[in-house]
Amino acid sequence: MSATEFDFSKHSPALLSIGEVLVRLRDEFEDITISKIRFLETNGLITPERTASGYRKFSLVDVERLRYVLRMQRDYFLPLRVIKEHIDALNRGLQPANVSDVAPKPPRALVSTEAIALSNDMQSVRMNRLELVADTQADAEFIDQLVEFGLIKPDAQGYFSVTASAVVTLALSLRSYGLEPRHLKTVLSSASREVDLFAPIVKSAASGRNITASAQAEELTVQLATSIISLHGLLVREIIDRQN
Repeated sequence: MSATEFDFSKHSPALLSIGEVLVRLRDEFEDITISKIRFLETNGLITPERTASGYRKFSLVDVERLRYVLRMQRDYFLPLRVIKEHIDALNRGLQPANVSDVAPKPPRALVSTEAIALSNDMQSVRMNRLELVADTQADAEFIDQLVEFGLIKPDAQGYFSVTASAVVTLALSLRSYGLEPRHLKTVLSSASREVDLFAPIVKSAASGRNITASAQAEELTVQLATSIISLHGLLVREIIDRQN
């Protein structure tokens, strides 16, 4: 079984020593050495775990990240700076930039070790401001207005979620009817009140002493949010019907 056939997950118990990593990579990269792996670590291309004694321990995802870096060096002669940009894109669920009009194909397993779990078979995608503009075809000023009025919000690193991209797309559609971001603050306020409505229920569920309390609270959040959204949609339609 090849490395790319494994089912990678953040809960994978497989942690390899640097020697075991060397064995896995040597079939494809004959000149790989421990010094080379340490050099790539020093330059921030990989970040293996460390044991209490200071020994490096590599996850299966680390191995695939190494494989990708080595292929980009060998096949495309890319400098480490560019490969690091590729890794950053992959960590955020994005495709790396094309190389010489060719789109490099990353291993299926090469995703963020911090956000490797899949939700409904979709990767967690994070985009910077320019990537969000390109993804939605919105102008930068419009993005800034949505941020200003609280409709989307970057995280601490300045990245936007895939949900933010969907919000921008819907806001663009509404703008064609004359509704600007400042008008949509009403929708945000309504959503905030709806969340406040069921937040105490979720908090109570999360405070349980059993080990599954957190997972149960998360599931309850989804169920309550879905029901509230459905009710919201029905009430909007009911109000429209009354006015006709």
